[in-house]
Amino acid sequence: MGIRTSSYRLRAAAASLVALALAATLAGCGHVVADDASPTASASASSGPLTVVASLNQWGSLAAQIGGDDAKVTSILSSTTADAHDFEPTAKDVKTLHAADVVVVNGAGYDDWASKNLPSTTTVVSAADIVGAMDGDNPHLWFSRDARYAMADALRETFARLRGQDAKSFDANLETWKKKEDALEKRIEAFGKEHDDLTYAATESVAYYLMNDMGFEDKTPAGYARAMASEAEPAAADVRDFRRLLSDDGVRLLVNNPQEQNETTQGFVDIARKEKMPVLDVTEQMPPDYADLTAWIGALFDAVEQDMDTCRDSAKDCPTDESGDAANDGNTEQDRAVNEGDD
Repeated sequence: MGIRTSSYRLRAAAASLVALALAATLAGCGHVVADDASPTASASASSGPLTVVASLNQWGSLAAQIGGDDAKVTSILSSTTADAHDFEPTAKDVKTLHAADVVVVNGAGYDDWASKNLPSTTTVVSAADIVGAMDGDNPHLWFSRDARYAMADALRETFARLRGQDAKSFDANLETWKKKEDALEKRIEAFGKEHDDLTYAATESVAYYLMNDMGFEDKTPAGYARAMASEAEPAAADVRDFRRLLSDDGVRLLVNNPQEQNETTQGFVDIARKEKMPVLDVTEQMPPDYADLTAWIGALFDAVEQDMDTCRDSAKDCPTDESGDAANDGNTEQDRAVNEGDD
C-alpha cells in the first residue's frame, strides 16, 4: 500500500524525541556532515553559491529559503505522482547528487537512494538524523512542525559553516522563514484551542504529524493501520471496521493519500462523501503550485479549518463523539447491517 515504515511507533514519544533532537541540533551535533578537517570539503565549498541537492522538493524548498541567493538548490523528486519509496534515480540524478556541496535528505528509510555511495566530501543534512527518527518510524517528517524548525536551524548552520562570509545572509533568511512559519503555527495553535473533539481516520499515514500538530486524534482502526505500516493487505474485518467508522460518523475528517489510491481506499472516500464528511487529499511530494513548504502546509490547514468550521456551524454534517462511540461497539443495527452487507 506504499507504507514502507511504521507510522505509529513514534506516537507516544514523538514530541519529546523531536524536542531533544532540536536541542542537539542547536548545540551543533544534530546532523550528519562531512569531516570539518577535510581539505577537499573546504576547497570545494569555498566560493560561489553552494550547490545544494535535495531528494524531495519539500525539503528542497526549505533549503532554498534558508540559502537564498547564496545557494543553488535542485530537487530530485518534485512530482506528486512519484513514489519516493520505489524511486530509482537516473544516471543524471546520481551525477547531480555527486556534484553537490550539500545533499538534503529525509532519511528514516524513505529516500535511501539519495544518500547511497556519495563522495566522502559531500555534506549530508538528514531530517531523520536531526530528530532521531529511525527506519520503522513514520518517515513523513516534513509535516512535523518540530522537524521543520530543526531542519531550518541545521541548514543555516551547515550553510554558514561552508560559506562563513555569507553567514549573515543565512541568519537573515532563517529569521524571515521563522516569521512566516511562526505566523502559521500561531493559527494552528489557536485552531486547536477553539475546536473540541477533533478526530480523523486516514487511508494512509502521510499526514500523521500534521494532524497531530493541529490537535486531531487518529481513530484509524488499529488493524488497518498495522496492515498499512507493514505493506500487507488489510483483513476483511479491518476494512469493515473502517467502513463502519465512516458510516456511523465516528470521525470528523477522512485523510486520503491520492498517490496510494486503490479500490479499498476509494471505497472509503466514497462512503465519506456520501456521509457528507470532509475528505482531505494529501500527497507525499509538494504539489508544484506551492512556492514553499510553509505555503503548502498553510493551504492544507486552511482546508481543514474551513471544513471544521462548516461542520461546527452545521450540526447535521458534524459527527459527534457519541456516534463515534457507537461506531466502535459493534452492537447497533447499522453496525450489523454493515457487517452483513460486507459478508
